[in-house]
Amino acid sequence: MKKVKKMSRSNFLGPLISRIGFLGLFFLLIIILIIGYIGLRAMAAYLIISSDLQTANAIVVLSGGDESRMSEALRLYNENYARMIILTETGQTLEGYSQLHSFDMRIVLLSNGVPSGNIFITDRIVSSTRDEALAVKNLMINQQMKSAIIVTDPYHTRRAFDIFKEIFKGTDIRLSIQPVHDSWYNSRTWFLKPDGWKFTILEYIKLIADRLNIIVD
Repeated sequence: MKKVKKMSRSNFLGPLISRIGFLGLFFLLIIILIIGYIGLRAMAAYLIISSDLQTANAIVVLSGGDESRMSEALRLYNENYARMIILTETGQTLEGYSQLHSFDMRIVLLSNGVPSGNIFITDRIVSSTRDEALAVKNLMINQQMKSAIIVTDPYHTRRAFDIFKEIFKGTDIRLSIQPVHDSWYNSRTWFLKPDGWKFTILEYIKLIADRLNIIVD
């Protein structure tokens, strides 16, 4: 009669520990990925803010970004959130042309049905969000406007709104902020694009600089 070979405890536990170790490592990796994803979403979510939309005197389109800011302003205009649109003057000209970017933006608005009398361009040439806030404030006070919706890219909303609220402090002008609705930048996928990393990191650097009272663009 054949004797059944008894497996020693060490021979039995070895493969079991190895198996548990592999599974443990797998689940640890999953947990790290989940935490990492949540952290990346939180990074972008902190930058993106929006106000409850109310009708206002004007829509302010901040310079920079692409045509999506203009598209968002036109959407708000067509939905009757405001009848005036304010553009900021950067002093930059279109490549190969002598006309200013703001002039080209004005043509876009006109071609989309916005009357010329409903379009304002700031007098002051701006080179930063703070400059834009100052220029818009002067224009709104001169035109006796009491409320505005600021339109910009999602990643720029928190810092832009902080700056505008600081500059407009002491006035009775009501401000709200609106991120571009159909922007390429969102908290779920920003980290999949090189520009997502570029703009996110840059915004955090600028936010820290603002907290330290260091003037940045």
